Amino acid sequence: MKNIINIINFVRDCEPREEDDSYLFPTLVNELDLCDKYGFRSTVLFQYDALINPEYIALARSHADRCELGVWLEITEPHCRDAGLPWRGRYQWDWENNVNYLHGYVPEERKILIDTAFEKFKEIYGAYPAVFGCWTIDAVSFRYIEETYPVISACICRDQYGTDANTMWGGYYNGGYYASYNNMLCPASDRSRQMKTPVFRMLGPDPLRQYDLGLGDPEAIQVVSTMEPVYPGSGSNRNFVEWYFRESFNGKCLSHAYAQLGQENSFGWNLIKDGLPMQFEILDRELKKGTVELMTLGETGKWFSENFDMTPPAAICADSDYEKDGYKTVWFSCKDYRMNILYQNGKAWIRDFQLFDDNYKEKCLDSAEDLRDYAIFNLPVVDGFRFSKDDVRAGVYVCKDGKTAVLGENFITKTDESENSATAEIPGKVRFTMSENGIEITLGEGLYLGFVYHPDCKVPYREVTEKELFMRFRGRLAEDYAYSLKLACGRFEEKDGQITVAPENGKIVFKPTAN
Repeated sequence: MKNIINIINFVRDCEPREEDDSYLFPTLVNELDLCDKYGFRSTVLFQYDALINPEYIALARSHADRCELGVWLEITEPHCRDAGLPWRGRYQWDWENNVNYLHGYVPEERKILIDTAFEKFKEIYGAYPAVFGCWTIDAVSFRYIEETYPVISACICRDQYGTDANTMWGGYYNGGYYASYNNMLCPASDRSRQMKTPVFRMLGPDPLRQYDLGLGDPEAIQVVSTMEPVYPGSGSNRNFVEWYFRESFNGKCLSHAYAQLGQENSFGWNLIKDGLPMQFEILDRELKKGTVELMTLGETGKWFSENFDMTPPAAICADSDYEKDGYKTVWFSCKDYRMNILYQNGKAWIRDFQLFDDNYKEKCLDSAEDLRDYAIFNLPVVDGFRFSKDDVRAGVYVCKDGKTAVLGENFITKTDESENSATAEIPGKVRFTMSENGIEITLGEGLYLGFVYHPDCKVPYREVTEKELFMRFRGRLAEDYAYSLKLACGRFEEKDGQITVAPENGKIVFKPTAN
């Protein structure tokens, strides 16, 4: 088990959304000066326009002993020009998804763009980059990079719904995993179709509230609650940052706990200058206490690959709330599924449950994305965000006599490294135990599980039998994809449109494996 912090600053050379973008270069200078103040090593990822700018090249070379350098694969006009491809953007850098990201180009064009960036990096710095990142990257591009270049680690965005026209929803919640050949958001189920390079999820999402931002509006564009130092309610709020360090690195993470600090220079130093120094002050204190370890992105990928040949289970157990709402939560992710248990006011429920099936393909494997927004999914069993509307808060609740049960105030979380499991329980009432072997739920007398969702939401449920829930989900694909959830213990029931799960001898056991 390791508690890992990466400092990753990703760099653009133009910002067409501002009249004057001369602040971009000084922002990186200030970020690197702050690292130097504490002696922190960091990772800097250059978008192509910054990669070829002599000013950035000189700065990077002057920090070569303290910085790991890599590429940031958003596409710009200079990048297309040097690749010999037409630029379809409105500005030198255009944030629209179908020109900004590799999936906006056909696979052969993606390879040309990748080669152009990696060869230019080698031309400037004498070797190919070992690390790369982007908000989102398609599986075709990722696989080509790792088969062609000596990369050891990569990073992509956290889960978000609609933010900046990007939806990445239902993935391995935080930390590192090995993606499948068919879907960058899905961990591979076996080594025969598994990327060899681990990918880490950025930005330090708030495990309590980020998921629910926009709750009740299935088409919401989520706002942000993360460790990004520009946000006053989270990453620049000392109370939140102290809480985040305490709960993320509390020894209950199983294989690894991970957080990325740092910020893209597009925000500017004026919006970062309060939050980032405060975060570094706390990081410095925690490093001296030995509660966390600062690594570059490359060092993190190397450690991960040396210790795990497949995606390991990981957990986040937050036993307190930085606000006064009294939330507590457990996130569990493994190669087959992720699940989130949320607690508040004596109630505990499954807020999120997504299946990982690496036969479920992302949309842009063979063709270019033609839409201005982007969405990639896994397979929902429970989606507390997308299945909620108005005052209906979706989830799978512990129920009694047709109502959500109030179970008590003593909500306990724990992990077991020998079993690679995470447990959340209210003693004598309910216990959720999540592991690679399945999900075991123990219920007190008279209790059962009830699916709650708004009838206007697009839920995947198609057929219920005693031992299997059959589902179909489309996402951005042309046709529905069929999948199911099996019960090893317990009984599915459906009456008047409501799905329930009754225990057998006080126990329910789900077997969430790919079909």
